Amino acid sequence: MTQEPGAELRHTLHQGLALTALICGVPVLLILWGLEASSADPRAPMLGLYAVMALVCLWAAYRIMSGKSLDGALKITIAFNALFVLFQAYYGVVGGQVSLNMYLMLITNAIFGYLVFGTRSAGLLNLGMFGTALGLVLLRAAQGDLKPAFLELQLFLSTGTVMMLLHALAWYKNRFIALAHKQLRLEHEAWTDALTGLPNRRRLYQQIETLLDPAHPDAAAPDLTSPTQTFPGRGGSVIMLDIDHFKAVNDTHGHLAGDSALAHIAGLLRHSAQAGETPGRWGGEEFMLILPGVAEAGAARRAEALRQRLLASPHPQVGPLTASFGVSTCRAGDDLTRLVARVDDALYGAKAAGRDRIHTAEMAGPGFDGDVAAMPAMME
Repeated sequence: MTQEPGAELRHTLHQGLALTALICGVPVLLILWGLEASSADPRAPMLGLYAVMALVCLWAAYRIMSGKSLDGALKITIAFNALFVLFQAYYGVVGGQVSLNMYLMLITNAIFGYLVFGTRSAGLLNLGMFGTALGLVLLRAAQGDLKPAFLELQLFLSTGTVMMLLHALAWYKNRFIALAHKQLRLEHEAWTDALTGLPNRRRLYQQIETLLDPAHPDAAAPDLTSPTQTFPGRGGSVIMLDIDHFKAVNDTHGHLAGDSALAHIAGLLRHSAQAGETPGRWGGEEFMLILPGVAEAGAARRAEALRQRLLASPHPQVGPLTASFGVSTCRAGDDLTRLVARVDDALYGAKAAGRDRIHTAEMAGPGFDGDVAAMPAMME
């Protein structure tokens, strides 16, 4: 199943932010635990809550790094954070003192909430938690203890400002992701053939230019062990194939069957491509395979393997399909036009010689009938 453009970017951002928050939270919680334990009147519930929160953070970080559910781990962390905030607010009412840690947890939960939920849902969740904690503090103020409540209201104001900033950043992040998603989708459509899902001619042009540019960072290293390597420094080969008698396929079985046959061949080409190779649809019933760092003899063997695989994989409706292949390697002084023209000439040489065969740009004979072992002698 193809992943939608932008999904990987979104997941990576969420994962990085979540891990940073969780890992940074553990030492903070341990320090708070130590301060509480060393105080004159340590509170057992707070000691237990700090310890549990540190363990939850470690557990969540471990699950995320192990590739488990990001949202599931963060939801449990949010639940414990919410419990911590409500406990601190309640303790402030009954005990007369609200810990500064409550405000820290409000901000932490806001961060996690925006990672797990949508901006609107996370905003409502954080508003609910903030309002509940504020309400408990105001309840204590109504009981007549105004001075501590005034100081705590100032802290609430500062915390609320930070939470509003987080909401704005979350909105910006979602906007950035949406724009990145759109950009990736447009790029995908610009470089991809709609019918087969293979790279289109525009993308193939780009990949051929990579073969011809020795300074390109993605250019492949030359095959120095091959006596037929002719391109100085870097290069590779290009295979072009044309489905034989494809018009008859459309006329006999219909254009839908013809489209299905093209998609079938595209699948064979895609699964036959090795790492670093680029299969693509050149146009109509013509396809291309770009082989970085492969000399012409090696490319001819790859073309023969494709020819054999095509023969062994008949289309369910159309039946057996054959193709004619043209092969050429990069040469000194080549540009895109020269290389494509040469491989195109080789392809039409194969079709003129009877189809279902391979022609290389170096061959002077009437055609190559599929006997790869005989090719070196034919090329001399």
